[in-house]
Amino acid sequence: MIKKVLIVDDEDLVRNYVRRALASRGWDITEARNGAEALALTGRDDLSAVICDLKMPDMRGEEVIKAFKTARPTLPVIVITGSVSNIATPIVPGVEVQGFLIKPFGINEIRDLLDKVVGT
Repeated sequence: MIKKVLIVDDEDLVRNYVRRALASRGWDITEARNGAEALALTGRDDLSAVICDLKMPDMRGEEVIKAFKTARPTLPVIVITGSVSNIATPIVPGVEVQGFLIKPFGINEIRDLLDKVVGT
């Protein structure tokens, strides 16, 4: 099975960092630079997981997460955040996310968390 992940982040540096970390482990990567690009991909049924930043200029990550979880409730979602306080409360009320990456995060942290939530 091909492992596919969507990375949603407005920062090129973050997307490139996550892409390199996961591509070297055999992940097929799709990227979205903003919420609108990500929402256009909610109908894809081949994604194994979504990694989404919370703070983006055009649309909050919470909206993106809710759209993906509505379309595919069992799709694993990992949140990128710069604030530890975000992990103490639900990101979207009634919507469960499977993990958090708190900036700055390491390559092994990304890989290990994604492997854990996808079950590889």
